[in-house]
Amino acid sequence: MPVTSVFAAPGDEDNYRWQSAPSEQLRAQLTIKEAILRAFARNPKIAQAAAQIRVGKANLTEAESAWFPQVSLQGNLGRSHRTDSAGSLNNNGSGGVTLKQLLYDFGKTGGSIDEQHNLSDAWRYDLYSTLNDVGMQTLQAYLQVKRYQALAQAARANIHSLQSVLEMADLRSEAGLSSESDGLQAQSRIAGMNASLAQYEAQMHSAQAALSVLTGVKSETLPDLPEDLLKQNISIESLPYDRNNAVLSAQSKQQAAEQRIRQAQAQHWPTISVQAGRTRYENDQSSYWDDQVQLVVDAPLYQGGAVSARVDAAQGDRANAQAEVEASKLDINQRAATAWADFTGAQLRQKAGDAQAMSAGRARGVYRDEYRLSKRSLNDLLSIEQDVFQADTASITARYDAWDAAVRYAAAADNLLDMLGIERSRTVGDDLPAL
Repeated sequence: MPVTSVFAAPGDEDNYRWQSAPSEQLRAQLTIKEAILRAFARNPKIAQAAAQIRVGKANLTEAESAWFPQVSLQGNLGRSHRTDSAGSLNNNGSGGVTLKQLLYDFGKTGGSIDEQHNLSDAWRYDLYSTLNDVGMQTLQAYLQVKRYQALAQAARANIHSLQSVLEMADLRSEAGLSSESDGLQAQSRIAGMNASLAQYEAQMHSAQAALSVLTGVKSETLPDLPEDLLKQNISIESLPYDRNNAVLSAQSKQQAAEQRIRQAQAQHWPTISVQAGRTRYENDQSSYWDDQVQLVVDAPLYQGGAVSARVDAAQGDRANAQAEVEASKLDINQRAATAWADFTGAQLRQKAGDAQAMSAGRARGVYRDEYRLSKRSLNDLLSIEQDVFQADTASITARYDAWDAAVRYAAAADNLLDMLGIERSRTVGDDLPAL
């Protein structure tokens, strides 16, 4: 039995296809800006946020439509009987047009319009915040690739240095100045470094796969990040909450909740409108027109507590929205504080690693000269080679930890994309950046 017949109806085998994986392409170089823009194009969260903006625009248009004249047609076919002081009248059908214009409703429609304005702002801020999050995620994947590329390069350099040590050991063994075990020790150390190199390359390929899923591009050449990220004023004392899109979104939702309270409270008051209509009635004896122009006042007297319940619910929404504003500020503060601590710690570790690498590099040259003069053993030489490699890897790890912390801080402060020259709001205000 074909596999497709288990899932598809008979006759649909030719049309049935498994879901294909997202396409990827190879490029000689992938710049930071291009990586982020391509991630924007592929990330479904951004498409969802953009779609929500369109929903908000439609809801705003619907709310504003209440101030426009409402025109309707009505008609019916069938026998009806009407009795009044003038007698009785049988109608076989009627048809007409009605025009209704809202005059004043004590804030019901105005509150609805203001609510949708605030929600539209919130959805736009949500889109900008999502762009910021996707940009941070992409840069972190980008940095992971460069981290393991640098570690793999350090491992190759150490292997090359160990091979020169092996050559010295072999020459001394051939000259009878040392035993053959020196060469075996060097070969063992080289084999261990080859294993480390294989591990770094595997981690690099894994990081490249993660980046290619985000961007749709696989590239071996990734330029460095701009130094401005490391030079930004990192501080947790003066975070720009007033310019953070996550906070602005929460505040807009709070303002929308306040407008819902206004709408609910307005339900206690009447709605005033004017209505005009012209209806044609058909009966067995004759036909006639019924014209009307009326001032309509719709004033609810008692609804079983429904209006008060709506007010209470709206006030609960406002309290929830206020808490969301504070929660977004707390989240930003926590992310910024963690990034600040990681950044300062990584910078100190990098300085220590650089100093260790410089010291170990000088010692390596001295040890090699002393080994040639039989004043040092091969174990001393291999030990200093290990020290050099550990210092290099410590410095590389600290450097990319600092980059990652700088990216996370810029994302928490919501100026990451601005520092990279990527505009989130352009001519219209909610257009997505394009390649």
